[in-house]
Amino acid sequence: MGFGQQHILGQKGNKNGVAISAVYTGGLSIGLLRPYYLEVQDPVTGDNKVIKYSLQDSALFLGPTIIGSGGFGKGWGEMKMKPGAFAKIALRFDYGRFNETVSGIELGLSTEFYGSKIPIMAMQKDKQLFFQAYISLLFGSRK
Repeated sequence: MGFGQQHILGQKGNKNGVAISAVYTGGLSIGLLRPYYLEVQDPVTGDNKVIKYSLQDSALFLGPTIIGSGGFGKGWGEMKMKPGAFAKIALRFDYGRFNETVSGIELGLSTEFYGSKIPIMAMQKDKQLFFQAYISLLFGSRK
């Protein structure tokens, strides 16, 4: 859930013009954290087994014992919610030949912050703060 505003920096001069707007948004977010599983070969017994990532088993997640994914269906019942907040700033370029057609490009930066560190990948530091850059293509029509 968030709130934002769009401020017009430059109007369309004519039907073929480009309107430029500054967009900023912020609000609350919920991150969904699902554990991941791998199918590995047990180095002691040689049997294949599906294991969930943990610090104790982290060596198995990096070695040649990996056979494949644990499956798309694994871990959904163990999903946890992580509360957070987000902020976004962007420049939006709206153009179109006719007033009933809306098209544009939005270039922006966004950041997300969570109340606790989020584990993303094995052997990587857990982070609370995430940055992104994006390009959004906008198409639509007016009534």
